[in-house]
Amino acid sequence: MKFKEFVKKDNTFQVPMILKHKEKHLNPKTNRMKNKHLTLYHETDIQPKDRTFKNLPRYADKKPKVTFQNWLLIKGEKRSPSHSVPSIGKSEATGAWWGWSHRAVYGFGVGDKVEGDSAGKKVKFPKLPDGTWDWDNGVYEPDFTIKTDAQAKQCAITFADAVG
Repeated sequence: MKFKEFVKKDNTFQVPMILKHKEKHLNPKTNRMKNKHLTLYHETDIQPKDRTFKNLPRYADKKPKVTFQNWLLIKGEKRSPSHSVPSIGKSEATGAWWGWSHRAVYGFGVGDKVEGDSAGKKVKFPKLPDGTWDWDNGVYEPDFTIKTDAQAKQCAITFADAVG
């Protein structure tokens, strides 16, 4: 994902908005009218380290003005050819690894505790006597505290796979 955030002299930031501005444009070669899409920018004075989902800019109908990836400065990573769209990325603002799908979003950073039946933990499912998987009685790995950046990335990958 390409990300650009511009900083103005008066310490305001410009974040690319989801909705684009359309203008009619004449193509001189074909003499046809085309739509030209221009990126609009949301101006904010909130520092990147202070950004959260709670202060994500929204319209009056509660829809977001900017994507959470742009708001939190998350650069998405493609994991393999089978995963065509990024579902994990590292945030420059928070330093955490984030995993997401169309259902959920969560960030994992060094020092975070992963407890209980968190989707960031690996789980093994036993087999029933007839040979099918017992999806109701999964065994989660023990609780742990994230110690390294690589471990945070693995938790984000596990989370994205679990909720995707």
